[in-house]
Amino acid sequence: MSYVCEVCNGMTALTVECQSCHAPANDQGKLSDYYGPYSPYRPADELKAANGFEDLASHQCIHVAFCPQCANTFYSAVQEQPNP
Repeated sequence: MSYVCEVCNGMTALTVECQSCHAPANDQGKLSDYYGPYSPYRPADELKAANGFEDLASHQCIHVAFCPQCANTFYSAVQEQPNP
């Protein structure tokens, strides 16, 4: 069974608050897109297997979030949904 990230596919927006100041944070995209210039074109499961998170087994997509209020950058896990 395959899974999809609703945030990456534009079905919903990432709504997360900053862990430091609790202000709304902005989605900066998925973490794997930051690995290198060709990483957005590599298989997602391949990148998940080497990123240090349990996202492959738990069907999560790790996003980078940035708080414009306090300039904090942090990771946010988005639960992926089964692709029918």
